[in-house]
Amino acid sequence: MAQATAIRRCLKKKFPRFQFLLVVIKTTGDNFQGVEFFKKNNIGVFTKALEDKLLSHEIDIAVHSLKDLPTNLPEGLALCAFPKRLDPSDVLLSKKRWRFSELPTGASVGTGSPRRKRQLLRLRPDLDLCEIRGNLDTRVKRVIHDKKYDAIVVAKAGLLRIKKYLKYARAIPSDKLLPAVGQAALGLEVRSNDKETSAIVKTLNHGETEKVVCAEREFLKTLKGGCRVPVGIHSKIKGSKIHLKAAVFSPNSSDAVEGQITKSVSQYNQAGTELARQLLRKGAGKFLKEARNA
Repeated sequence: MAQATAIRRCLKKKFPRFQFLLVVIKTTGDNFQGVEFFKKNNIGVFTKALEDKLLSHEIDIAVHSLKDLPTNLPEGLALCAFPKRLDPSDVLLSKKRWRFSELPTGASVGTGSPRRKRQLLRLRPDLDLCEIRGNLDTRVKRVIHDKKYDAIVVAKAGLLRIKKYLKYARAIPSDKLLPAVGQAALGLEVRSNDKETSAIVKTLNHGETEKVVCAEREFLKTLKGGCRVPVGIHSKIKGSKIHLKAAVFSPNSSDAVEGQITKSVSQYNQAGTELARQLLRKGAGKFLKEARNA
């Protein structure tokens, strides 16, 4: 809701003569918050319902959290804009406002992400990692009010978008905890043949964000990964170069394969493809297969 409201606000400002109606759609991921449901590696649980409404012409623009959007889109749909990405890093959120290094030995930390779990345990094998689901308000309540966990790990961008709880959060550097593909970015999806809406939506595109997130999605597409596969990537553009650093983690151990690549910015898609192939040559396929069969 926060994401869609922000996009609607931007569109109204750019096109004051148009009306933009906010349509609330319940997704499978909203309706089923149980841990077991998310362990099944279901694809598109937060996006398919929106895409169905697009295809049936009930809505004209779908606002997605890009990290939830599968790399293969349904026929007839296209991503036509990527607004400026927020900080893609993860944060540790706790009532005592601990930094990650300050967590007590054996501290209970809530996260439902395989990517975060594998990296957190590599950094701190002593931690007691616990499954947690629900929206940000629900998760924060568990640690701040219910005191069920000592801390939780969440995306900083989510806190920035709802403008809450930032005082309890401490950043974990992205080079220590690699973010998810597309984390902190939005993808605006439309029908491929809707030229008028595409032209309107494209005015919100941020060129640098488009390049880095498309490189990341190309990386994931080449890996044939999904949202339940423990994959992390950190990307940045510096001058005329794009730099990608990524890793694929074993879902069952502390093993991982890592790699990085630097290419010309104009070759951003190729950079993602080549980095994925580099990790596959190093044995990432074994970990991907383990994760899919988990």
